[in-house]
Amino acid sequence: MNTSNDGRISKISAHLSIQNKDPIEQLLLKDRALASAAEGITIADATAPDRPLIYVNQGFSRLTGYSVQETLGTNCRFLQGPDTDPLSVKQIRDAISAERHCEVELLNYRKDGTPFWNHFSITPIRNATGLTTHFVGIQSDVTQRRQVEANLRAASERMQNDLRAAARVQHALLPTNLPELSQASIGWTFLPCDELAGDILDVFQLDDNRLAFYVLDVSGHGVQAALLATTLSCWLSRASNELKQSPVNVLEHLNENFQLGEELSQFFTCCYGVLDLNTKTLSFSSAGHPSPIVLRSNEAVEIDSPGFPVGIVTNPEYRLKVVKLNEHDRVYIYSDGAVEQFGASGRQFGTASLKQELERNRNVPLQSSIDLSLGAVLNSAAEGKTDDDISMLGIELNGSD
Repeated sequence: MNTSNDGRISKISAHLSIQNKDPIEQLLLKDRALASAAEGITIADATAPDRPLIYVNQGFSRLTGYSVQETLGTNCRFLQGPDTDPLSVKQIRDAISAERHCEVELLNYRKDGTPFWNHFSITPIRNATGLTTHFVGIQSDVTQRRQVEANLRAASERMQNDLRAAARVQHALLPTNLPELSQASIGWTFLPCDELAGDILDVFQLDDNRLAFYVLDVSGHGVQAALLATTLSCWLSRASNELKQSPVNVLEHLNENFQLGEELSQFFTCCYGVLDLNTKTLSFSSAGHPSPIVLRSNEAVEIDSPGFPVGIVTNPEYRLKVVKLNEHDRVYIYSDGAVEQFGASGRQFGTASLKQELERNRNVPLQSSIDLSLGAVLNSAAEGKTDDDISMLGIELNGSD
């Protein structure tokens, strides 16, 4: 933008005044400088009716296609056309009436009818007594810049539409159709920090007696992380039917198939498990994922299961963890965004605080306990905005009564 036209001309004038002491030569140099300027420069008589133009440089003629002879004695309104913004015109008119500086960008028209975007500034010139005698106008063609900006806006809108479409695809992979079971209740919450998330989760039936579930968290954010998370979700949905025997096998197969290489610098954590509703036994294995929390009648307990994230080493050791559950016990599997969220004080929310929230919400329905507990995580963050994806899956064993 040419917002500093007036300043540049003032600097030129000051420079000429310093370098040349002859007043007549100074005037001639200033006149030549104005005449040769690339911008269109006009001077209007502020004391005459309709403020006619008394000076027009060649830059104005090149910009508009009107000759100096056609322009002198007229008003710049002839540059306006059918799509000139009336609010911009009013802004100029109000500035002239108030005898103050004004800058606008408005659509004008050349002599041949070609539209162009005009960055127009107008400045009052006052005499020694403070009376406004003239207005200096500077006009620059910013059509190319405006077109680039329009193209960027269109590209940004297309990108946003693509991101929204991708987000819809990702959300479609979430467990919207939960298994309807008398022996168990299921709840979940998925809170991406951007349009697309590196988190993904699912829960589904392997057979009449067993539920499989996973929560995974891809490193990073944005499109790259979301693409991998979506790919993993599809892979796990297929592989889980083939690898029913052990969660360890699932993680081992994941690690074999998703060695992403140093060039991508990407890995992911995952907790994969199976709940046997007949034996009330939870079997799971973790690949660098936060430890699940089992909420019993009196306390919340972390069930530690160490293991390398997927994609870091070629032959990691994953361990199977087996937990016996009682009626009304709840199991919560979550991504690290639920505990690593920084609050306004600069401290992380932490696992201990999450356990306290889950214990506090022990007597509300399972889904409500998830929503309330993660609500406390969000409330701890500055302006309630998370800086990482947050997801949580909960499963509760229902009682026989």
